Amino acid sequence: MAIQWPLVIFSLLAGAGGALLAFVGLSGVLGLAKKARVPAAVGALVLLVVGGCASVAHLAQPANIMAAAANVFSFSGISVELIMLGVNAIVAVAYVLTARGESANATKIVGIVGIVTGVAMTFVVGNGYVMEAQPNWNTPALPFAYLGSGLATGGALFATLMAALKTDEADFRGIMPWVLGATVVQLVAFLAYGFAIGFAADVLLYWGGAVIVGSVGAIACAAFIAKASTMAYATLVCAVVGGICLRALMWLVGTGFLDAFGTAAVRGVWGV
Repeated sequence: MAIQWPLVIFSLLAGAGGALLAFVGLSGVLGLAKKARVPAAVGALVLLVVGGCASVAHLAQPANIMAAAANVFSFSGISVELIMLGVNAIVAVAYVLTARGESANATKIVGIVGIVTGVAMTFVVGNGYVMEAQPNWNTPALPFAYLGSGLATGGALFATLMAALKTDEADFRGIMPWVLGATVVQLVAFLAYGFAIGFAADVLLYWGGAVIVGSVGAIACAAFIAKASTMAYATLVCAVVGGICLRALMWLVGTGFLDAFGTAAVRGVWGV
């Protein structure tokens, strides 16, 4: 099956945006990296919007876009993605607005909501592809692989913002275990997906890109961020490579041509 690059971009950016928002909330709960929170919330909003535009680009025709909008509350896998995209964008805006006010409690509450909605976003962008018609997608391991990818990329991006804004060393020591944990989750989830499909995947994309560079490389770089903040940039690059390779791999192991509206027609959820 041909790689659907607009959907690769959508799921990568939307997942990373959700995870970045989750890290904003986490840093608020931990009382760390205050300087990076609002810029990260703005960054999450940008990623969600750009990712949404990539998804719209895949729909190609105005009629398809209107059909998707009209059936957004069908609660199919695709509609849930769109709903969560909007919810996370609203939470990101709410966080920026409350952070500019005087109520620290309100900001923290919105941040906690962002943790829940952000993590959910990383999962649903993969869950929409789970279907019986695609044997290599029809496994719970696929959305968890997307979740791991989103957490690793979003966590690395939050660390990168911390490095760029030169946050205190104590903040790095407090946040880095969480970033490192996210990269470990990604490795475990990628291996689980490989196992689920019998490792019947392109060797270079899976083992070279997703596992070795994207996951093991990200773990190795993240382990040194607390000592050298510039390693955050390397962690981000590795995580992005891993996320792209995993998504490209998913399309290549699919059977037959499939696009968003082909899926909808099969499921009968959009009436097209």
